[in-house]
Amino acid sequence: MVLEAQRNRQTTASAVEGLRLQAAENKALISSTAAAMERMEKRATRQIEEAVSKIGGEASRVLTANLAAANERAQLIMAGTARLAARQLWSASAAMFLTLLPVATVVAGIWMVIGGLFAGVQWATDVDGSVWLGIGRWLAVVCGLSAAAYGLYAGVRWTASLIGAWKGAGMPQWPRRRKGKR
Repeated sequence: MVLEAQRNRQTTASAVEGLRLQAAENKALISSTAAAMERMEKRATRQIEEAVSKIGGEASRVLTANLAAANERAQLIMAGTARLAARQLWSASAAMFLTLLPVATVVAGIWMVIGGLFAGVQWATDVDGSVWLGIGRWLAVVCGLSAAAYGLYAGVRWTASLIGAWKGAGMPQWPRRRKGKR
């Protein structure tokens, strides 16, 4: 059970690290997209001013071609932004799943302990007057409930450490003052 908990913790940690890397890539893509859009706006503005300064049929044709090219580039940028938004939606849903997984584990453990308690007590009391059978069954119930309680305790401890690790990975802490200096 401990190995499985460690394996689950490693899997969760690698998934969280993967989500962090993907978020960093998303931020870089957003900043490069914004810079490209700003360059496109400046370029389109400059092209329009040049086209207005020229008078004649050639200027009109060049302006139309430049605007069409700028529109195509803008459509490509908007399509890339839409793909990025879809990827962020999946990242957010994966993060929500990873957050709810430890909670679901603890709730399932509590549910199993309660079910085991009721089923064990019913089984242990149905001995038809045999004292030794009753003692043996009560010992089995106590051992089973002890194991289930320890499993629940380990699950809660694992969940608390996981949440503590996630909280610690967020905002930076204020620097602590050294005891000797003021």
